[in-house]
Amino acid sequence: MLKEVALRLKLILNVLNKLPKLHQYMIAVLLVMFIALLIDPTSRDSGTVDIALPALLDPEFVVNEEQASALDGIAQNLPDYEWVVKKGETLGHTFGKFRMSKTLNKIREADADVLTLDVINPGDRYLFWLTGSDDFGSQGIVLARMEQVLGIEHQVVFKRNGDGFEYQEILLQGKWKKNRIIGEVLKNSNFYDEAVALGLSRNDASIVKRLLKNKIDFRKIHTGDQFQIIVSNQFIGAKASNNTRIEGVRFFNRRQEYSVFSFKGNYFDSNGEGLERAFSRFPLKKRYRISSNFNPRRRHPITGLVRPHNGTDFAVPIGTGIYAPGDGEVKRVVRHKYAGLYIEIQHSNKYRTRFLHLSKSLVRKGQRVKRGQKIALSGNTGASTGAHLHYEFHVNKKPINAMGKNVPIAIGIDRKSMLAFKRRVSDLVKMMENESLSGLSVSKSNSS
Repeated sequence: MLKEVALRLKLILNVLNKLPKLHQYMIAVLLVMFIALLIDPTSRDSGTVDIALPALLDPEFVVNEEQASALDGIAQNLPDYEWVVKKGETLGHTFGKFRMSKTLNKIREADADVLTLDVINPGDRYLFWLTGSDDFGSQGIVLARMEQVLGIEHQVVFKRNGDGFEYQEILLQGKWKKNRIIGEVLKNSNFYDEAVALGLSRNDASIVKRLLKNKIDFRKIHTGDQFQIIVSNQFIGAKASNNTRIEGVRFFNRRQEYSVFSFKGNYFDSNGEGLERAFSRFPLKKRYRISSNFNPRRRHPITGLVRPHNGTDFAVPIGTGIYAPGDGEVKRVVRHKYAGLYIEIQHSNKYRTRFLHLSKSLVRKGQRVKRGQKIALSGNTGASTGAHLHYEFHVNKKPINAMGKNVPIAIGIDRKSMLAFKRRVSDLVKMMENESLSGLSVSKSNSS
């Protein structure tokens, strides 16, 4: 309550100080009743700031040094403005309200390295910290900091540094809690609908079908076929995020058992055989010279700002064919002022790839692609100094060196890991079968 009061007072005073004295007086009279509802006189003994409300009626009213210090201490970390995205709203509209169009260009320049501002979804939150009255040389409000809240576990902070902005992406791991889903396929129904009805997300149900598609024809499953699923949900404190991950699946199709188990971020059957295709090392048909390596600590040679190079650049002529390094779904086909035309492919919950500065896309958003499928032609679009391909590989939303050792160019359990894998399989099967395990929530079909 006190923080809310402090923030409201801070905003009111900032606005009043910029208005003529007569306007200040008139607005203060209109606001006094509203402020009176916010400030509880009985709270003075509990450490709140004592501001006499009648003083607000005085056109010359200012808080004293002690009161101002107390208010600043409360409100200094609170945003000056919060924007919750509604359908049809854009960043341009919001920045335009504050006459910060030039600032938006600076933000987008920093965003070229993280690319989180291209998809604006209703319900996303943006927090703004404003300071002053100059916008890179034009009259307006200065943006000191903007936070993009993509979820309770995922924020991106754009912070002013001199004549530009640097970004920090915050990904909280939190805790993962396992949930068991047990059910069976009912008459005139199917696995997907039954699993979703028991609480499995639509995305996770689709993942299970995709992982088992080479073993089970889900169009021909039978009434009474049973399934057991262990899925983890991410919690940040006591709140659940929207992130889940499949830990293990057993599907009983008549007398046959088909299984899926996660291990070190990949999926295998009970024998340790990979259920997903490995990645190609290069998204090109032949080797090309690498013109710029992965460097997350790179600084701009002129401004000195941190400008991470989150990918690998290949010196390829315009029109060179670009190929999907693995199976996946096209999540984005976007034109960005600085990244140019780019494509993003989600390969699983863990892996995604990006391809920047393209001249032409050969795929569309939502399309499934196969490893080795031609997806685009290279180009020189956006803020590019020459024809090349910028290629990024992300693991759990974090960019890694695509030329490094963490890219799975071969998926299979090696001998050294087999014992640990078998132990994990055993533990997951026990969770599926032992309904007396404490601390494990259960969603179970009434007919199973």
